[in-house]
Amino acid sequence: MTSLLQAGYAPFIVAIGIMLVIAVLESVTLLFGFSVTAHAGNLIAHQFDIDHAASGGEAGLAGQFLGWLHVGRVPFLVLLVLFLTGFAVAGLLLQSVLHGLFHFMLPPAFAACLALPLALVFVRKTGKPIGRIVPQEETSALSEIDFIGRAVRIVTGEATQGNPAEGRFVDEFGQAHYVRVEPDEAGLVFVRGQTVLITTRVSGSLYRAIKRPDPAPSP
Repeated sequence: MTSLLQAGYAPFIVAIGIMLVIAVLESVTLLFGFSVTAHAGNLIAHQFDIDHAASGGEAGLAGQFLGWLHVGRVPFLVLLVLFLTGFAVAGLLLQSVLHGLFHFMLPPAFAACLALPLALVFVRKTGKPIGRIVPQEETSALSEIDFIGRAVRIVTGEATQGNPAEGRFVDEFGQAHYVRVEPDEAGLVFVRGQTVLITTRVSGSLYRAIKRPDPAPSP
C-alpha cells in the first residue's frame, strides 16, 4: 500500500479517486431524479453535433473523435468509468513493471501521456459491447425526429436565427432532453424562460422553433 503513494503513481491514484467522486455525485443527484452524467453526455453530444444515425459528416473533428469514443451512443457514465479505469490500470501497470524490473519510474506527467492513448483505445474497444448491455436511458424513449412538435423551454442564452440557445423539455417517460433551438423566422428572439414549439430539425441537435401560440380563450 505504501508503494502506491509514490509520486509516479499519483495521476492514476487520482483517476481512481475521481471515479469515487463521480459515483457519489451520481448517487446524490439520482436521489433528486436527475443524472448529472446523463446531462453532461447530452450537452457534449449536442455541442459537437454528434449524431450516430446521420449519414453525413456534419460533425467537426472534435465531434467525430467523440463519436469514435461512442459518446451519444453509450451512457456517458459508462464511458467515464471505462476511461478512468483504463487510464488507472494502464498507468499503474506501466509504473509497476518499470519499478519491478529496472527500479525506476517515469515522471508522472510522462507516464500519464503514455497511459492516455491506451485508455482511449480501451474505451473504443469496450464501450460498444458494454453499451449493448447497459441501455442508453436518455435516448431509449424518443428518437430525435420525435422532438418535432414538442414544447421546449429556453434554459440558457438568447436565441436568434443562426445563434441557437439551449432548450429543455421532459418527455412522457419523465426523461429530460436538451436541444439547441433557434427561431424559424429571421428577426424573432427567444429569451431565457420562454417556451417555444419545435418545428424542424436542422442537423444533429439543432432545431428551429416558433413561438408557442397563446391558448384560446375560454368561451
